[in-house]
Amino acid sequence: MDRSAVFVDAGYLYAAGGKLLHNVTARKGVQLDALKAHQFLAGLAEAKSDLQRLRTYWYDGAKDRIPTAEQLKIAELANVKLRLGRINSHNQQKGVDALIYHDLMTLAREGAISDAFLLSGDEDLREGVKAAQQVGVRVTLIGVQAPDGMRNQSRDLVNEADEIVILGKEDLSSFISPRVQASETMVVDNDQTAKAELAATEYAQEWLDKATDQEVASLRSIYPRIPVSLDADLFVAVENEVGESLRGRDPLRKAIRKQFWLTIR
Repeated sequence: MDRSAVFVDAGYLYAAGGKLLHNVTARKGVQLDALKAHQFLAGLAEAKSDLQRLRTYWYDGAKDRIPTAEQLKIAELANVKLRLGRINSHNQQKGVDALIYHDLMTLAREGAISDAFLLSGDEDLREGVKAAQQVGVRVTLIGVQAPDGMRNQSRDLVNEADEIVILGKEDLSSFISPRVQASETMVVDNDQTAKAELAATEYAQEWLDKATDQEVASLRSIYPRIPVSLDADLFVAVENEVGESLRGRDPLRKAIRKQFWLTIR
């Protein structure tokens, strides 16, 4: 079928885009506007192929595969599928390449697309590109301009692709901007703290309403510890309310846990 699909390796986009625009590779150093990024890449695919786009696949890593507030915003976009690998103890992204390979091959094998636009630089995707081409799919590799002539994509992956598109500063600046570091703003503004504490209170109250007397007693008995799964659900709920990730925001996370326990006890 003559349709295209976009495959985005978010880890590569954050690292390469942050390096080019702001000389940082850590994700916490940059802010990505999900809607604008999606619109730009979808527009690029449609302009290059002149084909209807099936959808965009967005691949990222998450601790315990629990999406952050930023990732949830991406998942909510129309015609976008969020696929999550995991983040290991060394903060390394795992399983993302396998997810890209699986989706690319499934769509190619089923004849769902004729053109694939892949934004990545990982050597491990070379075989996936080659296999998709063998069943008739044309693969355009999208890269990010590397500063000082350095390479940020596998040479073998580049050589395997049918066409290469390189994004420059002007392209990326429309949706990537510097992020103020949490360490630079240790004092969280009162409005944000109040909003996060309110969300924690509401989550705790909802948990109490659903829990049995035995579950409540069991939780209270391990104060001040919160079970890992419950703790993760708490922060996902609060992130959804405040609209941003809480990772690295230790003072705020401490306040949220305190408010949770105030309600539970």
